[in-house]
Amino acid sequence: MAGSDFDVVIVGGRCAGATLSTMLAQQGVKVCVVDKAGFPSETLSTCVFQSNGVDVLRRIGVLEEILAAGASVIRGATVTSTHRKFTVDLDPDSYGTLLGMRRTTMDAILIGHAARAGAEVRTQCPVEDVIIEDGRARGVRTRAGEIRARVVIGADGRSSTVARSVGAREYCTRPGGRMPTWSFYEGVDPSQGLFFGAVGGTRSGSTAFLGLPLDGQFLTTVAVPTAEAEQYLGDRYAQFDARLQLFPELAAAVEGATRVGPIRVLQKWHSYFRESAGPGWALVGDAGNFKDYSLGQGQSDAFRQAEYLAGRLAAGLAPGADLDSDLAEWWRWRDRDAWQLYWANCLLGEPYLPDALADGLFGLAAADEAVALDFARIFNKSVTTLRAAATPARLARIAPRVVGSQFTAPNRGLVGNARATAEIASFTAKLLSQHPRSPWNRRHTQRINDRRPVLGLS
Repeated sequence: MAGSDFDVVIVGGRCAGATLSTMLAQQGVKVCVVDKAGFPSETLSTCVFQSNGVDVLRRIGVLEEILAAGASVIRGATVTSTHRKFTVDLDPDSYGTLLGMRRTTMDAILIGHAARAGAEVRTQCPVEDVIIEDGRARGVRTRAGEIRARVVIGADGRSSTVARSVGAREYCTRPGGRMPTWSFYEGVDPSQGLFFGAVGGTRSGSTAFLGLPLDGQFLTTVAVPTAEAEQYLGDRYAQFDARLQLFPELAAAVEGATRVGPIRVLQKWHSYFRESAGPGWALVGDAGNFKDYSLGQGQSDAFRQAEYLAGRLAAGLAPGADLDSDLAEWWRWRDRDAWQLYWANCLLGEPYLPDALADGLFGLAAADEAVALDFARIFNKSVTTLRAAATPARLARIAPRVVGSQFTAPNRGLVGNARATAEIASFTAKLLSQHPRSPWNRRHTQRINDRRPVLGLS
């Protein structure tokens, strides 16, 4: 095997790992990135890249290559709830560049860019575990031998080998409320925009949708309440096509197109934070934080997290620096950055949210372009969820409808709505108590030394 001593070894070479390795190599850090897969290869993904993540790609010098490879620039969105819908213009000059691209294409470009930047790339190289000596991570064991490094980074997704090896525990977990199923199509008008929303109609709650153009294909996702998963999977193709009719604009976009490959299914999943730093190691991307797909944040969060972590690693690896303190600061930043959209994704991922809440908010957006653009800017984090949806004026306009829905919802009735509202309130309170600025969070300040913090540790 080629040289096996590095400053940093990164396990996982997709959005988070490839981007991080590029940034480190560009700063002169000796870095090796390994992945069990070869490239190109498919992986679970919404395939949507928010503009704040695309900005990172521009900064590392790979965006032009991605655009030349056929990434779709999405210029508008159609958003629906059960009874209301709105459209919003996503002009790149004012909103930023929103892209759709298959991960088979994107990941191959990113890992190639990392290699050209000077990172050592080893694909089809499964990692078995992390080398721990004197309580610190010192490298990884692969089937081809050991790779030694001062820092081990886990960018290896939900089933992270690094997280398992170092014993990184989960916190603020949330069960998945819906079962996503998705398919790719060919022959869809490439000028189609983004489709997003959730529509009620069953006793178990609403079905969620996502659709967007990619490089030469079109992705369509239908996510049904988990309570209906068994029935749905009994005939997933018929069920997929039938549910799609609940969102007529999305159904029309793929009408006459050819489905490519099978309908994919994600059954066993949940949202979580993981402890994401320790002596000589850190987690980034889905390895450290995974949330409901509803707002399509995973890829862009991976890029943004990689950029911040690269800065902390460069500082921590400098002579005389306190590496572990920089890794701990990375973890704190990640939780502060992720908290609000984690909350939003988890709640939007629940199929039982009162229709009147979304209907009321989307009704405001349909009548006011500024409100619609605020909602769109939640996706790229230029507007916070609470600022967009929970200003006093906006809440005052929709509150009577939401309260009334507790008594008039036809599918679940008063008891079901009250239970759903109580569950939402409980989850929100749990996250609020662990917010970075929460007074209840102070008692956890010292837990970073024991690697047992909670969300947003100060």
